Order: sequence, then structure tokens, then C-alpha cells
Amino acid sequence: METGEIVFRKCRGNLKWIAVAIVLLLTLGPITVAQSPKVLTLEEAVDFALKHYPAVRASLERASAARAGVGLARTSYLPRADMLWQTNRATDNNITGLLLPQSVIAPITGAVTLSPSNQSAWGSAAGLLFSWEPFDFGYRGAKVDEARAIRNRADAESSLTRLDVAVATVNAYLTVLAAEQTVHAAQADIDRREIFHKAVQVRANQQSSARGHSWNRRYVGGG
Repeated sequence: METGEIVFRKCRGNLKWIAVAIVLLLTLGPITVAQSPKVLTLEEAVDFALKHYPAVRASLERASAARAGVGLARTSYLPRADMLWQTNRATDNNITGLLLPQSVIAPITGAVTLSPSNQSAWGSAAGLLFSWEPFDFGYRGAKVDEARAIRNRADAESSLTRLDVAVATVNAYLTVLAAEQTVHAAQADIDRREIFHKAVQVRANQQSSARGHSWNRRYVGGG
């Protein structure tokens, strides 16, 4: 019985450490706590996991980015203004013709003259372009709706992640409680067996003592 009790105590210690490790992994993740272990209630464990678990923090950041995307999509409704200023000095070798600004052909002014010239002059230009699209046939509205849908999906994923972490923490917490109750039940069973063993041992000693007295009486009577 003593050997069995020693083995059980070792198993009980290992079981407690395994349960504590499960809670730490589910609530702390890769965070290392330098302080001494603290006993947490179920509400405190869930709250701690929701604040520090990496998956929850990542989902919250994705939801925040999605909400910012909605604001970015709304900026397409605002008017746009482009300003420029330039100064240059160039020769008069290329002055003929006219080519309006566009994105297909390089913006040159015409063909090169047959007689090259080294004469040059300074030039400058300034401009301001103000543009606004009051109508876009629903294109910008669709972009804003898309950004809102992404935001709603990110919020839903964040809520699902928080629920998963909370459920995992509760399961780990209940596993620890169940393990402790199993330890208490096993300890009570050991105590009951020890009491039963002592009672049997006392009964056996009494019977052995009674048999010894009986043999002594027989031996005396026979002599």
C-alpha cells in the first residue's frame, strides 16, 4: 500500500502540471510570465485570454484595418486638385507642330529641324487642375459597399476568434477542476483502502493472538 501511494502521488503531481500547462498555453500563448503563478477564477482566465491571446489581437487589428478601408473608399467622392510648376531651358531645334498631352505618344512638339541650332531660351509654366466626378454610375458606391462587407467579415471573424478562445479557456479550466476532483477522489479511495487494510490487519492480529492462547491452554492441559 505504501508503494502504491507513492506512485499515485507522483502521478497526481504530473497531472496537475499537465493541466496547468494546458491553461497557460491556451490563455498565455507564447507570452512568458515572469511572476509567480496566480490562481485565476473562470471569469479572470477568460478575460486574460481574450486580452493577451495572439489570435484575438490579430483579428482585432484586421477588423481595425477593414474599418479604415471604408473611410479610404469614401474619399473617392471628394474632388481632386493637381498643381504643378516647372522651369526649363531648351534649344529651338524642336518647335514645330503640336501634340496634346496624352498617355500613348511621348509629348514632343514636332519634328526636329533640318538645321540644328544652339540657341536656347528659358521657359516656365504653372498649372492647376481641379476635377470632380459627380456621377459615376454607382462605381464608387460599389467600392464603399465592398469595403463595408470586408469590414463586416473582419468583425465576424474577430467575434468567432474571441468565442473560440473563450470556449478553449473554459474547457481547459474545467479540465483542471475535473483533474483536481479526480485527484481528491483517488486520495479518498487510498485513505479508505488504508483504513480497511489497518482494520484487516488488526483483525488478523486479534485472531492470531486468540489462536496462540488456545494452543497454550491445550498444551497446559495436556501436560
